[in-house]
Amino acid sequence: MGGASDGQAGSSSLRRILMNINEQIQLWNQVIVRVLDIRIKRVGHGDEIRDYVAPTSMFMYLANGSAELWADGDVWLAERFHLQHIGKGKRVSVQSASSLDAYMILYKASLPASALWEFHMMMQTENPFMESWGLAPSEPLVLLEMLQAMVDGWKQADGGGSGQFDQEKSSGKDDGLRWLKAKGDFIRFTHAALRERAEHPCVPSLAEQVIRYMARNYRGVISVEQLAQQMNYTPQYVSRKFKEQMGCSPLEYAIRLRMDMARNLLRDTAATQQEIAAYVGYPDVIYFNRVFKKQTGVTPGQYRQKYRDAVSKDTRNRSNSSVVAPHPAMYHVDNNDIHYHLLSDGGNDMASSKRKWLATALLCLTMAASGCETAPEGTGGKNNSATNQTANNTGDPSQAETKAPTTAEKRTITAATGEVEVPAQPKRVAAQAFLGTVLALGVQPVASETFLMNSPYLEGKLDGVTDVGDSLEALLEVEPDLIITQIAQAETVDKYAKIAPTVAMPYNRFASIQEEMRYFGDLLDKKDVAEQWIADFERKTGKLREAVQGALHEGETVSVMQEYDGTVFLFGPKSGRGGRIMYEILGAKPPAAIPEHMLADSYYEFSLEKLPEYTGDYLILTTNSTLEQLKADPIWGKLPPIRDGKVFLWNENQSWYRDPIAVEGQINSLAEWITKAAKK
Repeated sequence: MGGASDGQAGSSSLRRILMNINEQIQLWNQVIVRVLDIRIKRVGHGDEIRDYVAPTSMFMYLANGSAELWADGDVWLAERFHLQHIGKGKRVSVQSASSLDAYMILYKASLPASALWEFHMMMQTENPFMESWGLAPSEPLVLLEMLQAMVDGWKQADGGGSGQFDQEKSSGKDDGLRWLKAKGDFIRFTHAALRERAEHPCVPSLAEQVIRYMARNYRGVISVEQLAQQMNYTPQYVSRKFKEQMGCSPLEYAIRLRMDMARNLLRDTAATQQEIAAYVGYPDVIYFNRVFKKQTGVTPGQYRQKYRDAVSKDTRNRSNSSVVAPHPAMYHVDNNDIHYHLLSDGGNDMASSKRKWLATALLCLTMAASGCETAPEGTGGKNNSATNQTANNTGDPSQAETKAPTTAEKRTITAATGEVEVPAQPKRVAAQAFLGTVLALGVQPVASETFLMNSPYLEGKLDGVTDVGDSLEALLEVEPDLIITQIAQAETVDKYAKIAPTVAMPYNRFASIQEEMRYFGDLLDKKDVAEQWIADFERKTGKLREAVQGALHEGETVSVMQEYDGTVFLFGPKSGRGGRIMYEILGAKPPAAIPEHMLADSYYEFSLEKLPEYTGDYLILTTNSTLEQLKADPIWGKLPPIRDGKVFLWNENQSWYRDPIAVEGQINSLAEWITKAAKK
């Protein structure tokens, strides 16, 4: 019998889906969408789509068969009908034990430059178009009918040609209408897919959870007892359910994963057999050779030579597999093992050298962190010093010292993702978030990202701070000993954590600016600095609060909004745009008509028809329009604050930032404005 819960991975996935789906739908409503290609790939019995690198975001719908579908390190077990979204750049493999149809819709979604910065930040942190998820649809035939119609329409738009229609090269009314129909059909399909995901959130099955865990940990010791503990089930239950679905035991599957990675390394690297054996979990190279031959029918050396001979005959079959990409293990090796470009249109894109360098660097970091400590079946668990010796002599820049010495004092701090062990006195902080907060504590970070460094309030304060953007390679080069990020996704945190201890905290996690300063003061060993800043800040703002409260008449209210592209957004006390300053610090009140839930998050979009009702006596408005333009507008011009000059106008670059330094730079202007406006 099973354990007390549905497993840690499953419950975590469900919470994440329910938490993010509304934000993702908001992004879908903001983006500009282009359909790039619609195709169908028929996969025969025992056939596969192997190592297809998604050139853009895509939906894949597997129909009329069962399959094992991998997107990088995650696996989904499809039965009859399966809907899959795959992020750009993900490495996709589909192995089927029976014939099936794989419908593929490739699309591009981009935000207009004028979109709210919150949406641009969300695209960086919770980008749904880069995310992979899958589910078994509740109405599979409805989706299938929509897809079949889309495929037929796309072929007509392409004139029955390659199946790849370029709307930019199309001409004439008919072509334009076909493209418009394809876009409309795609939007309807996306609506149905997101509704399925919102109404029937799918968590990984037990077998999927086990496979995903093994794909990330197959190099180390794997036992049924360990898997059972991770999944919160009994060992007997895990073994039985896994074998029912996969036809083999978990440990047999782990061996397949190891051998699959070994094949990749034999094909794609010049690593020795001893190095490869140690990396995939077999310090005893003789035992590795025995297991490899049992699985593949040939020795590792014979396999490598066989692959090279085949490549020399046909260079079109060169593999572009990433060194660290896991592969499906649900197949037997045969002559087809060296054929990868199984899509008829040659859809396998070559990975860039930059991407391969990063993969190699992170692989080396992982090896260094683990010390290649593995104890596979039938071995004594000895370490392979040869692997470490090789890593130290590669000359690869990724092998530079990137972490604090192991003797440095550590302590544990609580982050959004749980407890994290960090340096007691961090010296090289990468502020990928909360840059202004770190600077306010007197800490000069070694790195940050472009958006935060563009703050007008930090001008002249960024000497020695490297703009690493979102590049892991650039972040690796600055050698941080602590990374701060607002992204709480496990996948992103895991990547950062390979470089340095990583603390993830979303921006809206703190109830006040004082709470934010105390948290990071503790993290950065600057508690005294934080308390001094808070005392000075409260003394200054206390006087401003008294002035504002004295100027406002009883019952007068303040609204904080942004107008953009015919839409309006409302901001509360957790946001920038003046929301934190007016509501949290200066004690102003929003109009009573505004529902509380609209002020609970950082922002809330509402209909223009509600604008008069939600506009207070005073209005702080982020906009690119002038006061004259607003007065001339038939909707905005009728609002009392616009008409009576009780509106504060600023642009997004001035209003977005809400860190302690930005707030200090904004609060005087806002307090002075409202006290003067109250006298009119």
